[in-house]
Amino acid sequence: MNNHNHSLSHSHSHDTSSNGGDDTDPFVAAYHQWEFSARHHRNINEEFAKKFQELYTKCHNLENEFEEQKQTVKLWQQQGRRMERELNFYKSAAENGAFAFVIIDGDGAVFDEELIALGEEGGKKAAHELHRRLKQYIQDDCDLHNIDNIFVHVVLNVQGLSSALVQSGTLPTSDYAAVGKFGRGFCRAQPLFSFTDVGGGKEQADHKVRKLFELMEKNIQCKFLALAGCHDNGYATFLESYRNIPKIRLLETTPAAADFRSCNFDRFSIPSVFRSEPVPSKPGSSKPVSNKLATVTTQAMITSPIPKPPSPTSATALRPKAPNVPPSKVPEGSSKSAETSSNGGNSYAAIGKAASSQTFSIAPTKKKPSQQPLFALFNRDDERVDAPLPKADPQVVKRMDEQAKANGANFCNRYHLSPNGTGCKAGDNCSYYHSETKLSKAEILALRHKTRKIVCNNGSYCEDASCNLGHHCQSPVGCFFGSDCRFADFHGMDITPTLRVHEDGTRDVIAN
Repeated sequence: MNNHNHSLSHSHSHDTSSNGGDDTDPFVAAYHQWEFSARHHRNINEEFAKKFQELYTKCHNLENEFEEQKQTVKLWQQQGRRMERELNFYKSAAENGAFAFVIIDGDGAVFDEELIALGEEGGKKAAHELHRRLKQYIQDDCDLHNIDNIFVHVVLNVQGLSSALVQSGTLPTSDYAAVGKFGRGFCRAQPLFSFTDVGGGKEQADHKVRKLFELMEKNIQCKFLALAGCHDNGYATFLESYRNIPKIRLLETTPAAADFRSCNFDRFSIPSVFRSEPVPSKPGSSKPVSNKLATVTTQAMITSPIPKPPSPTSATALRPKAPNVPPSKVPEGSSKSAETSSNGGNSYAAIGKAASSQTFSIAPTKKKPSQQPLFALFNRDDERVDAPLPKADPQVVKRMDEQAKANGANFCNRYHLSPNGTGCKAGDNCSYYHSETKLSKAEILALRHKTRKIVCNNGSYCEDASCNLGHHCQSPVGCFFGSDCRFADFHGMDITPTLRVHEDGTRDVIAN
């Protein structure tokens, strides 16, 4: 009975617990749902925090980058403003410093011979006229009103042009130094004009002309560039690569060569300054030939020794005729000698015609030694050649150097090497030493050697027979001093004389 009651009680208790569990299920489910939701929310928060941190870091980096870019932009703006100011400055400087440059190949674009014949004065006239004409053309025809500086660079072979002008009879003077003198006057008249002697060889002038042209074409301040070289087809080929550059012009002197027909550059000419025709290779018929070698044959016949005439008649017959030689070119000594003999001035008949009261002595008289006639030597290229000197006594040279040091001045070359000291015009005002006693022959020879080491201003064009200065290196080939030699410009020169020009104008050909 008791066991039965106990079983019932236990069963009732179990049923009660079962019914109570069923009542909590919604809460458990809600709890589980809440827990899931909380976990999901936590995950979202963590993901959000992660994304936020990433975005924050990225934003911070972008902010830093932006600040850097901002500073960079600021620097570039400052740099840009500075560069703009500099650009404006250089533009202004380029405009204010604009210049014109004219290159002249003087071997083909030859100045007017009448101006060259005037020497320095002609060079000055040519420079002023050329400057005036160029400025007028640049301002009026090219509309370049801001150009005040005009550079003119003449490149040529002075010696070659001089020989061509004189030998062709084009130059109305026989002065071989006329071109050099013209160049000096040309440079002195205009400070921006230059006259460059490049010596022999066509390539020398061409190379310099082309390099100058290339340099000036690239110069932004050079607003006007002209070339005077229409005589040479080589320049036409050279100018092909510059055909689209508007600042280039051609200065036309002689008629343009054939290849220049295809060149589309603007051309202009200045006939008042330049020759309009090439220099002829042979003497022209309109002007006399004044070359040194042109009259040598005729004058050599006149100055050649004539056998002593046995009678006035034979002397007259032997006198050479020179109908084509101007009277001024006939040597005075030859004409006088021939005329005296033909007139019987020194013959016995002339003595017989003298007055009866005059007494003649037939005793031999001692002749006064006549002064050696002065002359200048020239080679086959008409270049001055110095006559060789005997070797000087070293002791005499040393003694004269010591004496010059003691006197505080060198010996005056003009005074001691000229007859009776007439060569020095300074007199008592001369800064060099004038010896009171006449120098011995050995001392004069030593002084000549010393003077020969001084370069003559006229160089190889000097025609002064009394000039004692040096006109070339004594060792033109293989000189010990090389380019440091005072006469380096004359190295390679032919020093073999072929022509002797006397002080009185007579000329002798030297047979070698």
